[in-house]
Amino acid sequence: MTQEHRDFIEAHIKNLESELIEYRENPFSNDQVYDAIREICNIFIDDLPQIGERVLWNTHSTETDARTVIGILRKHLIDNPVANDDASAEEADVDENLVKFLVSFDAWFLGELPADPMIKDQYKGSHYDNWDGGAWHYYLTIDYKYLYKLKLGVDDFEYDKVFSNPSCTIEDFKAFIELIYDECVEKRYEFTIAVNDRLKIFGIPYRLQGGKFTKEGYKGTEKIDKIINYAMCERKIKFSEEMITSKEFLDKKAALDYIVDSLQYLISIAQGDKVSGKYKSSALAVSATVESKMYTIIKSELEEIMKIANEFFDIRHNEYLNKAKEQREALNDKAFIEYLYNRVYALTYLLRIKLTVQKEGAVNG
Repeated sequence: MTQEHRDFIEAHIKNLESELIEYRENPFSNDQVYDAIREICNIFIDDLPQIGERVLWNTHSTETDARTVIGILRKHLIDNPVANDDASAEEADVDENLVKFLVSFDAWFLGELPADPMIKDQYKGSHYDNWDGGAWHYYLTIDYKYLYKLKLGVDDFEYDKVFSNPSCTIEDFKAFIELIYDECVEKRYEFTIAVNDRLKIFGIPYRLQGGKFTKEGYKGTEKIDKIINYAMCERKIKFSEEMITSKEFLDKKAALDYIVDSLQYLISIAQGDKVSGKYKSSALAVSATVESKMYTIIKSELEEIMKIANEFFDIRHNEYLNKAKEQREALNDKAFIEYLYNRVYALTYLLRIKLTVQKEGAVNG
């Protein structure tokens, strides 16, 4: 797929999403939504015949039809990335930083940790060398192959292949560091600080926290282990987390678009016939009473963020003018994009936590 082809599909997705927002505000008219769907079906009939097969018109639901079309187009974009044989300079920088980090970590792990009380005694060994005046030498006695086989079911692990291999991925290191933390570390707090300090030195946007190696993002102790809608929400959040750490402006812009999409989806599944009602329901998921200041803050934040996204800037919209025929301003400042992203991300994460709890409560009766 070429970049031009991708941009063409993205434009149709954003147009349909815009029409869907209009429909949610005026659910008695769905003509424009279906006009946009028909146009997409006609244009992509050869590339994506499943759109017509699945949508025309099997669900009798405007919302479901539109979201199905958007999902098919998004999946097509994911399954067919832009063809590019040459790795970008930014990708090269990221890979180089990871390689440097792994070299540094290897030297620290094998050179300094064997004599440090951070590692459990049963995983350390020593011997006395009489040469050059004599000195004690310390080393690790960890049986990596056995631990990987026992704990992870991996039968062919070799330490040197990870730390001397430029193709080693973050996922490879994640498996290693979490296993070492669980099995071999005595002083976990000190070990965590030492690992995170080294990650910071080389600009790796990951952190070891509570024994889990995770990408930097929302700071908190609440964990989300339920999927609301992977295609419409969780997948977009994950994609945005990857893109926002890029140095490329367009990647950051895409991250902001996708995190706003995720927030919009969470709002859309809230109860309420109109947008204002959905804002109220979403705020009530955080606070059970409208008299609460938390309710007021969340409702106001939802209204302001969606106004910023839909009316102030070119977020999720390509149109020059908004509904009120006012000019949308182009976002060109990467720092400001990061500010908006983190603001939307925090609200999205909060709603994910509360909506998950609410859903579980309903299931549990």
